[in-house]
Amino acid sequence: MKCKFCEYEWITKKESPVACPRCKNRFDRPGRTVGLQIGGFVGPEDKVGMYISMPLSPGTGVSINLDSQFDNVLETIMHKLGDIEPKEKQLKVFVRDTLHEKNNESKLKKIHTIVMTGAGIAKIVNEIGRLTKLLGY
Repeated sequence: MKCKFCEYEWITKKESPVACPRCKNRFDRPGRTVGLQIGGFVGPEDKVGMYISMPLSPGTGVSINLDSQFDNVLETIMHKLGDIEPKEKQLKVFVRDTLHEKNNESKLKKIHTIVMTGAGIAKIVNEIGRLTKLLGY
C-alpha cells in the first residue's frame, strides 16, 4: 500500500489500515474544500473550489443587464484563445455559442460557465476579471 500523504509504501497486515505507519495520517479523515488562492498548500484529499460570497439577506440578488460590454469581452476572449490546447479549443467554441445565444437567461448561465472554466487560463485572466466585475462579484 502507498500513503497518499507522504508516499510511503509498505505491505499491510490488515485488509484496510486506518493510518499510515510512517506519518500517522488517518485515511478515514474527510477531505476539505479549499478556496482558490495564490500560494499556500492543498493536500491530496482537498478539493479546490471558487468562493463566491452570498447576499446577507434572503431574497437579495444582483440585477444584470446583458449589454454590449459582455459581448466585447467575449469577443476579446475568443481572439486571445488558441486552437492548440483542448481546453482552450473547447472554451472558444463555448464562447462562440454564447455570443450567438438569444435567450438572456441561458446566455447568463453560459457566461458563468465561461468564468469558471477560463479561470485557470493565463492568456485571458484580465478578461475573466472584467466579466466577473460585470457580473457583480
